Amino acid sequence: MNYQHLGPDQVIDFKRYYFYGFLINLLPIYIFYPIRTAKTIQQSNIGTSSSTSFPKVVTERVKLEGVRGLYKGVGVYALGSIGGRLVHFATYDALRDRVHKGKGKSLGLGWLESCSQTTVNAFLGTLSAVLTSSFMVPFDVISQQLQVSKANLSPNTSTNNTTNYSVLSKRQISTSSSTKQPTFVVTTTHDTAQIPSNVNKQFNISKILLSKNFITHLKPKDVPLYRFLYRGWTAGLLNTISFFPAYFFTYTYALEQLRLNKYHISFLPSSHFLLSVMAGVLAGTTATITSAPFDVVKTKIQIARKAGQGELRWLNVATSIVRTDGIKGLFVGLSARLWIIVPLGSLNFWVFEKVREWSTINSTLNDENEK
Repeated sequence: MNYQHLGPDQVIDFKRYYFYGFLINLLPIYIFYPIRTAKTIQQSNIGTSSSTSFPKVVTERVKLEGVRGLYKGVGVYALGSIGGRLVHFATYDALRDRVHKGKGKSLGLGWLESCSQTTVNAFLGTLSAVLTSSFMVPFDVISQQLQVSKANLSPNTSTNNTTNYSVLSKRQISTSSSTKQPTFVVTTTHDTAQIPSNVNKQFNISKILLSKNFITHLKPKDVPLYRFLYRGWTAGLLNTISFFPAYFFTYTYALEQLRLNKYHISFLPSSHFLLSVMAGVLAGTTATITSAPFDVVKTKIQIARKAGQGELRWLNVATSIVRTDGIKGLFVGLSARLWIIVPLGSLNFWVFEKVREWSTINSTLNDENEK
């Protein structure tokens, strides 16, 4: 990693850091979100008669709900993802700089000061990811619950033009034409709640989807709200600690080897950017494969809706998947994850370095300007 340490008179302007980070992370979320939706549906179909094929899942969703059906929950996910990534890299950057300056002992990281850069990157990258993974859990749960919700585009209506809710399955999101403006109806055994059809529009997403009433209608009735929002936390933690050590270690090691051999192997590029991309592709692929089983288990836990599923244990869920679909069931959605993680992972460090470079200012000049 071409990590540029801060000079004695340099500091990071975190206002710039978060601003640039927000802008750079926003577009990829909307580009890759349909793939993420397809992956979630694939994994939700494990153990059922529904197909887990990526093309079939996408085709069926688009046929039933149009392209918008692939963007359910995107606002919630974007809010959590951007916030999580900014916190992740800000934490990583702060810890990395502290260790480099010999101040890691106060945080219990003094032992890293004598370690190789590969070890430092892998450990601090994983530590910062673990610290921020809890932040993402509620956003993951809500967005994935919305992703697997199905729309009934032609509900039965009675003679008085009132929707017959008896034909809807439990906790199914559907559309109703009983009013002038179509509405999404979240139904449960005991109650119904109407939510405007523009629920997925950006300007309403935080106001509507994050409201307690809406979340209450998504969760099983026998699960407390806080447990619902943090379900799958253990599986998510296992996913994190199986992904990031592999990612950071592979990236740093691969980049070092590519640099050492770029003059000896003719087809290797000489620019840091291209070497970083190659190392990122290897790192993203490796980490995606090593963490795939935990990602599947996490998704299955977080999208569960039936009553009596309040005590889902990750090991029990994993065992159930293997029993019904074999070991291959733990790798459902792998290709979709690769399509997301490999492109993003290949540019991850380059983007991080650029944001850091753009946000670095001279503290001396800054103090003079304030005077």
